[in-house]
Amino acid sequence: MKKIKKMFAVFLSVILGISILSILSSSFDQSKGVAAPAKKDIVKVWTFPVEKEYDKNFEWIRADFEKRNPGIKIEKEVLSWAEGIMKFDTAINAGNPPDLMFVTPAAKYIQTGLAVQIDKYVDKKTLSDYYDSALEYMKFNGKLYGLPLYMKIHTIAGNRKLLEEAGIDWKKIQQNGWTWDEFKRLAKRGSKTRPDGTKQWGFVFHAAGTSITELLEHMLANNGLPYMFDQKGNYTYTHPRFLQTLKFIKSLIDEGIMPKETNQITPQKRMEYFYTERAMIVGKAMPYYEVMVADNNKQIREKKAPPEYKEVDFVLLPEPHAAGQKPVTIGGVDGYSMFKQKSYRGNVKQEEHLKNVAKVLVALTSGKAGISAKILCLPQVTKSGDKMWKDKYTMKPENKQMVDILFKNILPPIQVDVDKAVKAQRIFDEVIKAEWPALLSGDITPERMYNDVKKAAKEAFGR
Repeated sequence: MKKIKKMFAVFLSVILGISILSILSSSFDQSKGVAAPAKKDIVKVWTFPVEKEYDKNFEWIRADFEKRNPGIKIEKEVLSWAEGIMKFDTAINAGNPPDLMFVTPAAKYIQTGLAVQIDKYVDKKTLSDYYDSALEYMKFNGKLYGLPLYMKIHTIAGNRKLLEEAGIDWKKIQQNGWTWDEFKRLAKRGSKTRPDGTKQWGFVFHAAGTSITELLEHMLANNGLPYMFDQKGNYTYTHPRFLQTLKFIKSLIDEGIMPKETNQITPQKRMEYFYTERAMIVGKAMPYYEVMVADNNKQIREKKAPPEYKEVDFVLLPEPHAAGQKPVTIGGVDGYSMFKQKSYRGNVKQEEHLKNVAKVLVALTSGKAGISAKILCLPQVTKSGDKMWKDKYTMKPENKQMVDILFKNILPPIQVDVDKAVKAQRIFDEVIKAEWPALLSGDITPERMYNDVKKAAKEAFGR
């Protein structure tokens, strides 16, 4: 009996030993004899080809971040400019957005409940590195939902050769600006039939593709209507200046300054007009276009560009403004907003995950990330970025001076409550954006579109 008990005790010891070894071995890499690493927290980032070196710059920032934060892995997906926002809208409406998206806060995103206020996850000391003027654009109703990467400037630009052939003093315009009447009179000089029978236009602006209403928004801003709401929260697009703006834009087509097929011109097609000298002035334009145009000039010299392309001496210009109105530069920021998922399934608890997402957000927008603003010839959004990159900008002096002037004319954003913003966006999508192509083609009149906007506004806001 004693022998049986002894054998049973030995058997139990063996079983227990095997169990303990099994448990221990599950925490070790048996091939190397070291502890197996815990699963990393994955932060998903959706972005765009922000600038020509952004993929390389992103990888540089990611490698540095992951070296300092070995428990976090950044997964990047690059979206196309044409379809990226639509893909994101689909994802967030399905409750599964990426952790970080290259987009500024909007009412439709806040309304989902998935946009994350970052104040809880980014400390005040870190936020103090960002300029307040830049942070304002990443807020909605005073709450911060992301961080900016650079200040953006949208304007128009000209071909120096064609401007001077038309007798236009572009340096004077850079310094003093121009009214709508002056713009129309001078731009008309650039519209003509060339010796080969093709048409050259004084002004070409895209109205097809994704952002089809940018021309309207730019002109409204320079006619005293920079936002859909004023400081008191009143909807502004029912003002008679909205109708005046529609009439001015339509007159540019009717008087032969812009092509009749404007509503079919994409941003890519617009640049084809510019590169083939079929457009004296184009919009929208950005300071970065100086770099793009220089690259295209190089392609032409190396005979790698289409044979009809010609070298362009790129000149930044201010957008024209209505008489009596203050010139305004369409601007703001581009940056990353932070989101959570409706049904989170990650390798760490959600609160820890959100803290990690915030760390990635800071890495992708501060200090070293300011290299993108430098490449894009745009102002920095952080003090650390200014110190790091301020002496590394390369622009033509006249264009750099123009950037400095334009930057002073960027207005701060207007904060509007979500309900009003959603209603205004609906009017914009269902009336303004829907009828805009028809207005440009002459299928409806400015008066018809204006009255439809007023009717929709009355239904939405009761006035």
